[in-house]
Amino acid sequence: MEMETIVVRQFLIFFQDFIHLCQKRNWPNNDTTPEEIRNAFLMAQHIEKCLDKFQKRLLIDDFLSLLNNKQNTSSLFLKNCLSDPPKYILKKIINSSANISLVDVGFTIFLELYSEQKLEVCLSDLMLEAASKETLLKCLKIDVPKEFVLEFKSNFLLSEVKDKNKTTKVIEDMLSKCTKDDMELLVQCILCKDLKYDEAVDILTQAFVSYMNGKTVSRKTCWKFFFDTDEEKFLQVCLNRSDIFKVVATALVDVGECLRNEMSLEHFYIELTYSEFLKIVQMICKNDNLKLEFLDIVAEKNVDFEFWTGLMP
Repeated sequence: MEMETIVVRQFLIFFQDFIHLCQKRNWPNNDTTPEEIRNAFLMAQHIEKCLDKFQKRLLIDDFLSLLNNKQNTSSLFLKNCLSDPPKYILKKIINSSANISLVDVGFTIFLELYSEQKLEVCLSDLMLEAASKETLLKCLKIDVPKEFVLEFKSNFLLSEVKDKNKTTKVIEDMLSKCTKDDMELLVQCILCKDLKYDEAVDILTQAFVSYMNGKTVSRKTCWKFFFDTDEEKFLQVCLNRSDIFKVVATALVDVGECLRNEMSLEHFYIELTYSEFLKIVQMICKNDNLKLEFLDIVAEKNVDFEFWTGLMP
């Protein structure tokens, strides 16, 4: 047993180095190199293996007690550091002031050492803890399934809306600089079925409707990306949110009337070719419920009803 205790003591310096790294407030930063990031993860990986060996030899309690006596830190901090070392390093990287390229390096190295599944689990656990998630939301470029990344981002955005009451202005800012990725994210949020985000989904949807109701040329890009949404998701949004579908149907009626009267859409708030317009209308009207609702809106607008019924599949 004495020999085993000596062996345990030999690990103390290594563990203390890791804990000192965990305690550094300004690590990583923009001066941190990719090699230092890699070494941190390798150290975390080795810590995991050591802890596993201690556990198998029934030395874990003795070792942690010894480590606790040597460190001027709380037991809770030690527990957080050592319960999942690579996750703790990942958390420090996400929470750091380092630029996004270094954060991306961290994800890449993590994937080299661990599985995609472990990264997914860690990111899910850290999502509501991370301090600098805003950067992560906009710039996450890791090589994991796109749908997982999209769901991760949408849950974060909805949690921000829910917890910080980020309302219309935030969504408007996002839409005013809209990219295809932004629209995918907003659609994913609108389709969220998690009950805890119901209020946030409603807030985001109302802001979305309010913005898209503004019939100005500045909305043209948003409409383009929205109409380019995956067909299944687009139809699901229309079916789930009647308020959004009413805006969509009204916009299509506006476009249809312009095209019917051979008016240019260059300076209109939506710009579609006739074939693009027809494809969207027919896609919507393949669903009987949406078709009936669409025709009701056409009738309300007092436009050429025969023109519209002639477009239906």
